[in-house]
Amino acid sequence: MSKICPKCRRVQENPSHLGCEKCNVLFVDESELVTNFTREELKEIAGFLLKDWRVYCLAVVGLLIGVGVLYWQVHDRIEAQIEKFENSASNQVAAAYSVATNQIANKFDSFQQSASNQMAGIYSTTTNQIAIKLQSVEDDANCQIDKAYSSVTNQIAQEFQTSKIRQTVEAVAQGEAKSILNKEVQPAVESFTRDALFIRTVAHAQANDYKAYRRLLEITTGTNEDAKLANEVVSGIDRALERDRSPYAMQRRYVMFTGTNFYMGPFASDEIALRFPTIGGDNSSLNREGFVNSACDLKQPLFLGWFIELLTNETDIAVADRLTLAISDLAKEDFHPHDFERIVAWWHSHENEYTNWPVEEFNRGKAELITGDFSDAAKSFSQILKLDPSADMSRAIAITSCLEIGETNEAAELAKGFNNSTARWAEWAGAMIDIHTGSISNGTVRFAKLMKSNPVIPLLPEQNALLWRDMDWQLFQKLTSPVTPSP
Repeated sequence: MSKICPKCRRVQENPSHLGCEKCNVLFVDESELVTNFTREELKEIAGFLLKDWRVYCLAVVGLLIGVGVLYWQVHDRIEAQIEKFENSASNQVAAAYSVATNQIANKFDSFQQSASNQMAGIYSTTTNQIAIKLQSVEDDANCQIDKAYSSVTNQIAQEFQTSKIRQTVEAVAQGEAKSILNKEVQPAVESFTRDALFIRTVAHAQANDYKAYRRLLEITTGTNEDAKLANEVVSGIDRALERDRSPYAMQRRYVMFTGTNFYMGPFASDEIALRFPTIGGDNSSLNREGFVNSACDLKQPLFLGWFIELLTNETDIAVADRLTLAISDLAKEDFHPHDFERIVAWWHSHENEYTNWPVEEFNRGKAELITGDFSDAAKSFSQILKLDPSADMSRAIAITSCLEIGETNEAAELAKGFNNSTARWAEWAGAMIDIHTGSISNGTVRFAKLMKSNPVIPLLPEQNALLWRDMDWQLFQKLTSPVTPSP
């Protein structure tokens, strides 16, 4: 059976087209059309009527009116016949009139009762028939509606399986979801994130995180509740740092390690200077703090630029406090960790007045010493001593370089300038003077003792090294060999 458009009666030419391109309605079987209405349309009309209470009321009222009209028509005809009979019998005797009147009354009563019974039966039968008919129509309509609903639902479900419609639905859903997130969820998430970040910053600051401490300092400039709490946390940290600055508080010291051997000082300024380029990368905040304390004790202005650089990159607040104390001593200012911005501003206006300790000059002079270029080595270390007379390691090497080129007077003059005449570099230089002046045994013994007491000192004697070619190696090995305990 062919399908046509229920609206324009156009015949379906292509079975793959579900609806009329002109009217945008679905094709239906031609047999399903009833006059100008499709079966679905009739079902919809019937369902609408059956659901309207006014239709029931109208049917009942119409039936009652019909019965009433019939009753009154019959009644009027009977009344007319009675009146006619009374007129014709007016001349009869009273007895006959009475009898006739009684008979007529009886007849009328009987007729009235019969008519009433008939009308009641007609009303009951008619009502039942209408109810049955309406129920049948309603059931049929519901059945057709269910079928139509199922068919349309299936068609819609099939249509939604197509990628184009699915993409459209997904796009709409994403847009709605984004709108909900932007209007309702995002503000709550941002508020929670801010609170969590603030709490985390407080926790890090209380755990000696210097960068978190500086973030709290920025928050204290606000007027909200976070600013008030941040100010309290900062005040508590500052009080603890002030206690650590007390001269009675124990201060950590720097320690040099070589295997299981270690040295805790005193350190020469050049020994500390050579550690500055690498100390910032030390993962132990305790080592960094001890190093800064040891460097601060030397009060060397050539370290100031390095102190500023370490403070800029420092992550531990205790180390930062020791750095600000070291900077204060050299800059003649009163700086604390919360003065970071003020320290940076001060340095920008004074950095041209300072220079760093000459580490590159030291490394070049040491290389010249090892390769035997003693004349250039003597010049390099003499330049270092002009910048830093307290550089005892450089002084000891300069003395050795002068001895190698025969400048014994210059070596003797340099030996008078040790910052610590009893420390290990003065002893190292004295042993080297003994070897170069002919007291080889005495110099060898002094180097052996120095090696045992300071195993981590740089430039210890090496048998094949040029510097110690004249040393008594047999005696040195005997003095430095481990003693085997007696059985």
